Amino acid sequence: MATSYTTDPIDVIDVDSHYSPPPGFWEAHAPAAFKDRVPRIGDDDQGMPQWLVDGQPFDSIGFNMVRPDGTKAPGNMRALPFFEQMHAGSYDVKSRVAWLDEHGIARQIMYPNTGGFSSQMFFTKIADDELRNVCIRTYNDAAAALQEESGGRLVPLSQIPWWDIDEAEKELTRTVVELGLTAGPTMFSAPEVHGLPPLNQPQWSRFLSTCEELDVPLSFHIGPPGGGAHKPWVEPGADATTKLATGRGVHLAIYTTNSFLSNSWLISNLVFNGIPLRHPRLKIVSGESGISWLPFLLEAMDFQWHENIEPEDKRDVWMGMTPSEVYRRNFTASFWFEKVALAEHIDFLGADTVMFETDFPHGTSLTDRMTADVAATLATLTPEVRKKVLHDTAARVYNLQ
Repeated sequence: MATSYTTDPIDVIDVDSHYSPPPGFWEAHAPAAFKDRVPRIGDDDQGMPQWLVDGQPFDSIGFNMVRPDGTKAPGNMRALPFFEQMHAGSYDVKSRVAWLDEHGIARQIMYPNTGGFSSQMFFTKIADDELRNVCIRTYNDAAAALQEESGGRLVPLSQIPWWDIDEAEKELTRTVVELGLTAGPTMFSAPEVHGLPPLNQPQWSRFLSTCEELDVPLSFHIGPPGGGAHKPWVEPGADATTKLATGRGVHLAIYTTNSFLSNSWLISNLVFNGIPLRHPRLKIVSGESGISWLPFLLEAMDFQWHENIEPEDKRDVWMGMTPSEVYRRNFTASFWFEKVALAEHIDFLGADTVMFETDFPHGTSLTDRMTADVAATLATLTPEVRKKVLHDTAARVYNLQ
């Protein structure tokens, strides 16, 4: 039986989890002309369920590694390919709310678990511009209904068509003003890998200003956006050289460990390209990245600022603010399994920049056997800091007051 992460009278907010849409999720909310074209469940050539768009393979049913009894299936992000094999809280609203109750969580931010954590597969796998935008709008309509069904305890991040900046701004406004998805969107970190302007270019200025005006954060989930030179040396499956029986697990472990650090590029680019300087009220979330590496990043950015930024730019552009000061004003990140020097890291970063997550139902998520360890780690924080990281910071950032 699960227990809470703290005995303090705190309404705990979990800021990183994932939701796998159940069959019919899109169809129930799609315009009539698109009901047969939006994502729907079908079988792949091995008889396993997958999402189809326009009858073509689109994505799996999501990265679900938590079984119905709360234990995890290791080694493969798609280790549980059938809905009946996974914890019902992965896709069912009532079961998810029950999971929150079992773990002493009041509210939970939910990233998508299908189509990419920041909608990228809608761009790469759907050629029809109108259809991909309809899929995004339909997801948001369904997410708003889900949020209402849960009594506001499940808080889905919206998705936006970032491949069309004008349409992205319109959909962002619609989701906040009309649908009540006030936690903001999940955002793709590197549109330039798909031939679009990077986020520092003026084409994005109005969109970023709209985020400020609506007071919603941009949440950037970890994960290399376009691949790269560094990859695991072993592919999923047994390795021919080492004969490792856990070849799948090795690939996943290497990939995930380094994905935690992938947002260092994003944060450095945002800070040094002056986006928070031009948009001082913009709230930026580093999703599922952990926090223990951030003190080094901030120290490194400050060192490079002191050594390489021209004095007149420090004065006239940065207005004397260092990168770490910019970070503490505009950014937040979250932790879950970290134990080493957690209190010291939070003290360095500032409790107003740190939040808590579970990552349910992914392979790195907190399972019941970890609850006592996490509670013991949280107990090393002062009551004031615990309240900030478990509730106050998230409530402010995601408008959950």
